[in-house]
Amino acid sequence: MEETLKIATRGSRLALKQFELVARQLEAGGLKVQPVIIKPLGERDTETPLYDMKEQGVFVRNLNDQILEGNVVAAVHSAKDIPNEIDQKLEISYFSRRADPRDFFISASPLEKFSGSVGSSSMRRKNFIHIFNSNTRFESIRGNIETRIGKWERGMVDSIVVAKAALDRLDLHPKGEVISESICPPDPNQGFIAVVTEKGSRLGDTMRRIQESEPLWEASKERDLMVRLRLGCNLAVSIRAEHPKKTIRFSYANEAERYDFTFKEKVDEPDIRKLEDIIGS
Repeated sequence: MEETLKIATRGSRLALKQFELVARQLEAGGLKVQPVIIKPLGERDTETPLYDMKEQGVFVRNLNDQILEGNVVAAVHSAKDIPNEIDQKLEISYFSRRADPRDFFISASPLEKFSGSVGSSSMRRKNFIHIFNSNTRFESIRGNIETRIGKWERGMVDSIVVAKAALDRLDLHPKGEVISESICPPDPNQGFIAVVTEKGSRLGDTMRRIQESEPLWEASKERDLMVRLRLGCNLAVSIRAEHPKKTIRFSYANEAERYDFTFKEKVDEPDIRKLEDIIGS
């Protein structure tokens, strides 16, 4: 009997959609897969803002633990949720093609003229958007995409900001506008789906064989810089690598101003020290 590969995923509609995108590729290669739904800490605690949570990887660790315990062979994640460090027995063996990395402003008013509350627990969105429009007042809200849209529809906040990739994958079309990257640049790895496997596993080898070079270059460059700078959710930082240009853009915002840098091919150690001085790490 053909083995069915058990793969951990969160249970939201978006997470299951992302699992399906990975499963389709594996099934096209003749493999059978089955989702194992895990509820991570980030879904159990929906009140604490992400930047105030002491533990890193609150949407990831519980799923990865299932690999270490032998209950599943892989875990599917939104790549931007994976923290700087994962267990040394594990590896990211695959990055999907990137969906639209930009954010989407859900509101009845355009962002440029908006005045009111913005529902988001992201320090990056808070600082960059507030610099663009000082009439914004951010309130921390948590939950999956549909939950957050529902809070906006019920008037709990005047607007919310979500990932455009999530709306596209769920085929949702709320009122609002795409936010230009020049206004609010994206999280490192935003738009990528990632697969974590055990190091040396057969499935890991399979994932590497179907890995495309462009998403691997972009996602790896962004993640490498994120790891070298020891970044967490408490800083408003964007890293955006673009394969055709072989450039790496770094942006940081505090409550008063923003800093933007563009590097070609790689970021050298003197540049790392300069960036560390700016972000105060």
